[in-house]
Amino acid sequence: MSITWNIIWESHPDVFIVKDWKEYPEDKKRSSRLPLQYAYFMGGETTLRVGIIACSSIIREEEFLLAGLLWGHRLSNGAKTVIYYVAPDFSKPFLTGLSKIGGTIDARAVYWREKLTPSLYPIPGKQLLSRSRYALGEERPDWKRWGAGLNPVARQQLITVKDFFGNLASRGVQLLVKNQSINVVWGNFEIAEVRRKGKKFELCTKLKWLKSKEHMLKWQKQGWVDSSGSLNTGFCATILDILDYLEALEQEGKLRPQDLLASLLYKGEGALKMLWGSPWAWPWLPKERGENSVIEFEEWSFFQGNGQLSVVCPIFEKPLLKGVRSILLASVLERSLLLVSAKDDQGNPLVWDGRVHWLTTLGKEEELRRCYSWLNDPGKFPIWTLPENWQENGIYELNCQSNYLNHSLMQKGYL
Repeated sequence: MSITWNIIWESHPDVFIVKDWKEYPEDKKRSSRLPLQYAYFMGGETTLRVGIIACSSIIREEEFLLAGLLWGHRLSNGAKTVIYYVAPDFSKPFLTGLSKIGGTIDARAVYWREKLTPSLYPIPGKQLLSRSRYALGEERPDWKRWGAGLNPVARQQLITVKDFFGNLASRGVQLLVKNQSINVVWGNFEIAEVRRKGKKFELCTKLKWLKSKEHMLKWQKQGWVDSSGSLNTGFCATILDILDYLEALEQEGKLRPQDLLASLLYKGEGALKMLWGSPWAWPWLPKERGENSVIEFEEWSFFQGNGQLSVVCPIFEKPLLKGVRSILLASVLERSLLLVSAKDDQGNPLVWDGRVHWLTTLGKEEELRRCYSWLNDPGKFPIWTLPENWQENGIYELNCQSNYLNHSLMQKGYL
């Protein structure tokens, strides 16, 4: 059953700063490229534009937030604009994200409770700025803790597995320890997995990303530690073949840009090291999947240098949506209890300056820059572009597209 929003607005005249709302019709939503799943209303006068974006349920909050900003941008035409977000419920990150919106847009949130009278409840600004902390997850176990539940023989065998993959770190191999598994990855590609099976473990290659059936059949291998304490040669040779294959794709320019960048970010060489230091592994796991799941942050890259933690958000597609999503995630990260305990590889405290560095390619920075007109503090989201030939020559430089940063970077000799 469709919702007659206008009747709801009319029965709550004190919730909004204007009356006499006009709904934006479907054909205009299409021509304006506004998401069709939301309802849009407009009011106000020339000097003050006011709009509403409403929905009966939020599936993806970043899409809802972006749609409201695009609606406000369309109404604004340079004038101050108030946008009301109306929905049954909002997460804490969404409300905190709204507090970051500024410039020409004043974003406000209103609860809609269908079965209550009255059914609209404005959320006070102080609630948007709540200083509550988020307990997002738990510390990632180390190898010793992961192996504590294994029998003594399996624990000894696990050391052999760890040593084998550890020796491949120089080739870009990472080890991600989780509660029930240890994932072996190269960039965005998982190449092997250690999985707990009672008091033992199983080791096998992982090739879901591989398109070649011939290679998949050839490289599906189990790994085990023999009586001499060595990893079976067939498995070891297969892992090396897989690495040779991926490195050949990289050298021949056959990786997707986002996959190539993931590999380069892990290696952390060139301009990455000069600007932000060395790569820092995300050390936490989500307790459970949910609105505050830290698994989202595994899409980002982190660097450590001189006691500072730097956060990098790669953006290759849908720049506006990715940018808005990072605003929500930054709202979570800055209120997280996790960062209080962040330490570098030597065990020294790391401090995050609150910035999320948007790393993108030439041509996409202009679309990202649109986000700046919606933010209270654009300086928290500096934009960096990769050099035009980065896929062939690596990240030998990064170009800062945020004018406020250029002066300080020039003083440090980075530009």
